[in-house]
Amino acid sequence: MKKVLLSAYACLPNQGSEEGTGWTYATTLSQNDLTVHCLTQLKGEAVITPMLQYFPNLTVHYVTLPAWVEKAYHKGLPGMYFHYLYWQWKASQLARQLDKRHQFDIVHHITYGSLQLGSFMYRLGKPFIFGPVSGGQQAPASMKQYFGAYWQREQMRTWVSKLLEHVNPGFYKTLRQASRVIVTNADTDALARRYRPVQPIERMLDGGISLSFVPETLVEHPPGAVLKLLWVGRMLPRKALELTIQALGKVNPDLPVELTIVGGRGDLVDQVPHYIEKYRVDNRVNWVGHVTHDEVKQYYRQSDVFFFTSLRDSGSHQLLEAMAYSLPVVTLDLHGQAELVNDGSGIRVPVTDPETVSDQLARAIEWMAAHPTERLTMGRQAHKFALTQLWETKIRLFVDEWYPAMLLPEGEERMVSEQVRNTIGAYTSNDKLMDS
Repeated sequence: MKKVLLSAYACLPNQGSEEGTGWTYATTLSQNDLTVHCLTQLKGEAVITPMLQYFPNLTVHYVTLPAWVEKAYHKGLPGMYFHYLYWQWKASQLARQLDKRHQFDIVHHITYGSLQLGSFMYRLGKPFIFGPVSGGQQAPASMKQYFGAYWQREQMRTWVSKLLEHVNPGFYKTLRQASRVIVTNADTDALARRYRPVQPIERMLDGGISLSFVPETLVEHPPGAVLKLLWVGRMLPRKALELTIQALGKVNPDLPVELTIVGGRGDLVDQVPHYIEKYRVDNRVNWVGHVTHDEVKQYYRQSDVFFFTSLRDSGSHQLLEAMAYSLPVVTLDLHGQAELVNDGSGIRVPVTDPETVSDQLARAIEWMAAHPTERLTMGRQAHKFALTQLWETKIRLFVDEWYPAMLLPEGEERMVSEQVRNTIGAYTSNDKLMDS
């Protein structure tokens, strides 16, 4: 079996976001006739070790850092970036030692999925695949009011990201030396091409959904007396829950509408009651707080429309989950969500200024209420698209196409690369699927 070394700083079972992505890649690859060695953080050892009995082809190696570096992680955004870059350097040293022993065929960086933070795995000099990664998105300054006191932190993130383009060798050397670079959205694609103008850059839509999460049969949402909206996520500034609630406050008061908010963690969790009071929607909001991953399925089943108003996102796992449950989407025409959703599966509102955007989101709600038949059609199209984004299927693309191509001589590899770009349609373009 071919041996793959996986760099997954974030990697934990039964988690969402980057942690879940790292674990999904490590385990799924190991179940596809590959021997996988995964580098990750020491803090995951207690949770990961008992799980390894179920994955005989997976070995996890924990990168140990000095105590003072571990403490830096909790020192704000600069501390977190420093922790990650230091971990990467130590991971590359361990990777070299492991390569002498195991002679890896392929090196693959998965998490963090950030273009600017890059990877030091290029130092092994082996066939190296970087991604999928994002990082080209920036929150629009016109919408900064929804970040409140956290807008300065958001600006710092943008500034540090630009700085890393020039001072982080893991960024510019990876883009020059990687055999494959895979990005998740148009914003990141444009940034990557500035530093990798000639070599190919592949596209794969961000996120994925496990087959075990998808309902066994198509979920129907028959119209009822009340239009039920759903918002799911952490109360982070960039997720802009306030914008959703503001839009709800502008919906015709005679229209029976209810918004269910699922989530009870994040920087702005204490502000949720204030938003509800500010926009006078206490009779239209049901805030259920944090629920388990399994419990959220019931809210997908019980709802009519999924609302997603993130102001910086490469693509949301919750968005794909909702689409798998046949929910049409109201979102912003921005970043990753603009590529996951199209006119066949939802409504995308252009980002201009807060008043205009919230007005148009309110009109989108009213349209959904007035067009139940079209709403159901959108939900079915959303479900159809979600089925193309199964983790099991997307990761097979690496196993069947990208990994083998990287092990061919350069000329043959380039020819196979063209074949791959012509066959991955649905993984990289929602529009291609909807037009088929």
